[in-house]
Amino acid sequence: MDRQAAVIRAEMSETRAELDRKITRLEARAREFTPQQLKDRYVPEYFLDRAIGAALTLIGVGLAFGAWRRRRTRRDTVRTIAAAYGCW
Repeated sequence: MDRQAAVIRAEMSETRAELDRKITRLEARAREFTPQQLKDRYVPEYFLDRAIGAALTLIGVGLAFGAWRRRRTRRDTVRTIAAAYGCW
C-alpha cells in the first residue's frame, strides 16, 4: 500500500512540475503580446518610414474617393438618361 501511495505522489509531483513549466512558458509568451511589444514589432522605427506610409495612405484614400465619385457620377448619368427615355 505504501508503494502505491509513493508512486501516486511521484506522479503528482511530476505532473505539478510539468504544469509549472507550462505556466512559466505561457506567462513568458503572454509578455510577448503586451501592447508595447506589439507596437515595437509592427510600428516602423524611422520617421522616413512613417512619412512614406502616411503618404501612401493618403494617396490610396484619394484614389478610393475619386473612384467613388466617378461611380456616383456615372450612376447619376445612367439614371438621367434612363429617365429621359422613360425606362425608370
